[in-house]
Amino acid sequence: MATVCITGAASGIGAATASRMRDDGARVITVDLADADVCADLSDPAQRGSVVGQVLELCDGSLDAFVPCAGVGGLASPELTVRLNYFSVIEMLHGLRPALAAAGGSVVLLSSNSTTMTPGLTRDHAQPYLAGDENAAVAEFADLGWLAYPAGKLALAYWVRANAPEWIGDGVRVNAVAPGVIDTGMTRPLKDMPGVAEALDQIPIPAGRWGQPDEIAGVIAFLASPSAGYILGQTIFVDGGTDIVMQPNSHPNPLGES
Repeated sequence: MATVCITGAASGIGAATASRMRDDGARVITVDLADADVCADLSDPAQRGSVVGQVLELCDGSLDAFVPCAGVGGLASPELTVRLNYFSVIEMLHGLRPALAAAGGSVVLLSSNSTTMTPGLTRDHAQPYLAGDENAAVAEFADLGWLAYPAGKLALAYWVRANAPEWIGDGVRVNAVAPGVIDTGMTRPLKDMPGVAEALDQIPIPAGRWGQPDEIAGVIAFLASPSAGYILGQTIFVDGGTDIVMQPNSHPNPLGES
């Protein structure tokens, strides 16, 4: 039986992923603020070491997959966004790396299609995250507001590509998914917010609807499984086609059509 750790497992994509993994026969160790095997606030750096220790104890030092889903949306405070969405993920990754290596496990991170559709977002915005200084990154984004969200998700995608070759040396595969607009408790209230609701309506989604958490969970479960054993360092967009509309020329047309 595979053992999987999922953060943010009490709701949204995390809860859907936990349910999918259990249906697939895995033992799931959950982490969240409440209603989890390990209850803690991962945005607090002082609590992360204890969380890692508890997970290592629960998995007996061998972990088949780690899926850090804990996170907040773009309307949260920049400090919370920086600490939870990026730095808690990286610290947990490094803390759990020996257990993942012991099992030849896999990691699936949560990026976002906001990394390719946010006006004004550049590679430079990811650098405060990738530099590795959490407090400096908090200070850097203090006046940038919502930009902390897509910048952090971009940094996670870059982290995957930069670190996958090294981690596979330990037998650990690292990939990510980039969800689009998903119908969760985090995004649903945005429909009632003036200005935000209108912005959401402007997002092109060829599929014609918002995604469902279990659709993201299915891709995560595949990437974490042995069936995806030759997929490495990739960020898979699961966004109903938004990215292909926003970036129509990002890949060569195989048919040579105009």
